[in-house]
Amino acid sequence: MKSRFISLVLMTLCSSVALANCYDKKASTDSNYQRCSQEALEGDSIAQYYMAQMYRKGDGVTKDDKEALRWYRKAAAQKNRLAQFNLGWMYDTGEGVEVNPEEAIAWYGEAAKQGDQYAPYNIGFLYYTGSGVTVDFAKAQFWFLVARLNGNPKVDRWLRKNVARMSDEQKNQAIALFEAWKAEHLPVELSEPTP
Repeated sequence: MKSRFISLVLMTLCSSVALANCYDKKASTDSNYQRCSQEALEGDSIAQYYMAQMYRKGDGVTKDDKEALRWYRKAAAQKNRLAQFNLGWMYDTGEGVEVNPEEAIAWYGEAAKQGDQYAPYNIGFLYYTGSGVTVDFAKAQFWFLVARLNGNPKVDRWLRKNVARMSDEQKNQAIALFEAWKAEHLPVELSEPTP
């Protein structure tokens, strides 16, 4: 657990340094574009994420969803959680691309593996409402549980609403999926050796 905390602190510090070197809210859009484009071309995933954001919003550049998608993909390929989430969002909502729930779930799932609290919530909601996928209360509950595990403060309401609609079999299925997720995605804490 201690090493996980240290890793999180180091990632945050490294991200802060990279963000400070690329995108500065106080700087002009031209200088942000120049800094971020250079770092993005050098392979920095955070700079690639900001390039995607600039193209998606038209911030200092002409709004271009295809360029935004291209930069998000580059950053997401390097496991940039924010880029993965935003790809999921684009495919979920059809922003700049055709709606594709399977693609949305895939990208949200990648972000969820890295601890994103909103991505699993969004997957759960897709399964809860049947938005582009078959309604599946067990999968919805599983993803809502992952969202809670990842720290989503608003998911409890949906956990209660969904569980009221579930059969015992679906509840057991959701718990089994969740236990398998935890076993695969949570770090194993080593116990102290016994003397």
